[in-house]
Amino acid sequence: MGWRVSIPAGSLELQKVDHLVLAIDTAFPNSQPRILAPAAGSDYSWPHVEQAGLLCLRSSKNTAPIADRVVTHLHDAEELLNFPETKRRQEFEREFTAYWSHRATDSSDHTRVWSLVTPGGVTREVAYFFDVRSNRHVIADDKEVLKRWLCNTGINPGNKQINPTWLFRLSQPWTPSEFPKTGDEITKLLPPNMVRKCLEPGLQSPFLFEVDTKTGTAFAAVVLRGAGRREVMRGFRHMSKVPPTHIVNSYAKRPVERCKVARVDGAWIHGRDHASSYTWVSNRKVVVIGCGAIGAAVAHLLAQAGVGEQIFVDADSLTTANVSRHPLGLYHDGFNKASALQEHLRRKFPHLTFEYAFRRRFEWLTPKELDQLASADLIISAGIDFDGEAALGYWRRSLARPPAHLSTWAEAYAAAGHAVLLYGKTSILAAFDDEERPNFRLTDWPDEAGALIVEAGCGNTFQPHGVIDLHPIVGMAAGLALDTLLDKVPTSCRRVWMGDPAVVESHGGILRAPFNDRLTMREFVWS
Repeated sequence: MGWRVSIPAGSLELQKVDHLVLAIDTAFPNSQPRILAPAAGSDYSWPHVEQAGLLCLRSSKNTAPIADRVVTHLHDAEELLNFPETKRRQEFEREFTAYWSHRATDSSDHTRVWSLVTPGGVTREVAYFFDVRSNRHVIADDKEVLKRWLCNTGINPGNKQINPTWLFRLSQPWTPSEFPKTGDEITKLLPPNMVRKCLEPGLQSPFLFEVDTKTGTAFAAVVLRGAGRREVMRGFRHMSKVPPTHIVNSYAKRPVERCKVARVDGAWIHGRDHASSYTWVSNRKVVVIGCGAIGAAVAHLLAQAGVGEQIFVDADSLTTANVSRHPLGLYHDGFNKASALQEHLRRKFPHLTFEYAFRRRFEWLTPKELDQLASADLIISAGIDFDGEAALGYWRRSLARPPAHLSTWAEAYAAAGHAVLLYGKTSILAAFDDEERPNFRLTDWPDEAGALIVEAGCGNTFQPHGVIDLHPIVGMAAGLALDTLLDKVPTSCRRVWMGDPAVVESHGGILRAPFNDRLTMREFVWS
């Protein structure tokens, strides 16, 4: 439903607008009124005017009186269509990326260019790879960074598949009327010594643009398509004999392909340039010993937080019985947990480092492998047995400067969980009794009744809990790990999750005195 609202001729800054259309849909008043200025066109020559002259206005509150909402939208429309030239430029510059995307040659959601480039640099040479499968260019600071990222995604390019191109640092954002349209608008900006490197007749040539806006760094890209190789070489015996000006001219009046850019660099992935912690943790190294349901989930969270490097240690393989609790799915049945987790996270976060996965128990690691662990900032042991903890503690105490150690595990039914952080040569085993049980445990199970279940037709035992039960413990352990990497925890401590005591009692367990609350996390000084 819509209404025409006449506008006195010449009363607006955008003088060709002589009327507005007020439109509502069937969901109104539980939706926004729409204001259109059909005469404004759809060429993005005026800020915040979209296809068919639809004005992009602030939302009004659904609970406000309908008449007040309509008046507010009409007033905002009048204000928008009266923007002076300076205000219009400011708005175009502020939302440069949005307008570039609107005017992209292909306006679909498919992004033709991914940028790994570190923002904040200068005009310079960069490197790119064209992925034929996805019809996408990936651009990075240099060849080595790009090759490492591609290898992590499962692509192993040859040196000839990675080519140089140019990043232009703009002094200010373009407005839509200034967006490049033909090749000569790009080639005239290219340094003469880069012509042969960046312009290869017969191939697509991508170029990246970086510019500062009031809301942060923005990127845009174009792809040039020049004449074919034979056409450019006509009259010359070899491409090397073709003058650079001849190559440049072959692109001159050909239309450029304006492309949307998706940033895939770490600073963007982990906080859209606003996560101050990423700069710190991206240079940190963590070892996860025990890649079961808790260890793998903690590793995944640390990768999402941007921890720069992780190493995994586990001798076990994933089975179908693990799938419901483990971040890895049925596809990885029969795969070693450490190796599978490495491959999974490497593909999911290709800008991070997952170079090592040791497919054995900690006790069986070689001296060379232990050297890799010794240089870590934090070692996490997740749900490993007493023997593993003992061996790890002995090895840490043999080092002059042992890495911090975080040990985490769940008690039966995941009704309680622990995350113990130790600095220096402090050993967790000092807090275990003669039965190899922690003195600070929260539950007891007479004769282990109910605490462990024997797998059908097998001697294997397992703890009866689901993945939802584990989440508070995983979050607690990952949080303590991240706080440690950010130097927020000055001394050794332990954090405890107290779940639902009724779960323990209903399965025949006994609550110990410290289990005096429910659904609560607490922190204690280690002593």
